[in-house]
Amino acid sequence: MQIDYTETLTVTSCWCGIRLAIPDNLHRWLADAPGRQCYCPLGHTFVFRENYQTKLERERRQHRATRELLKAEERSHSATKGQMTKLRKRVEAGVCPHCNRSFANLQRHVATKHPECLAA
Repeated sequence: MQIDYTETLTVTSCWCGIRLAIPDNLHRWLADAPGRQCYCPLGHTFVFRENYQTKLERERRQHRATRELLKAEERSHSATKGQMTKLRKRVEAGVCPHCNRSFANLQRHVATKHPECLAA
């Protein structure tokens, strides 16, 4: 017996590992809607859980969320860096960061008046 088949076959595999060829239109039908089932020659049900379009959209959402988180972290880092620069310049000008008073010898003032800050 001979069968002439003129459509395209798509090679896929079942969870049990058996590889099989199914008609391309059946493969597209299964892949288009998650949850549709097909059976391998051994009788196992294999299910297309996620089609390529759904997977692509999920990965794009994750990528967007990661980019937004990175931008937020960069803004936070810039703000912190600005605050540190501001504080450093005030200390260089002799302003105590603890009591906001000006001193000619800031190092001696902090050592005598704010010793708990030196221990940290």
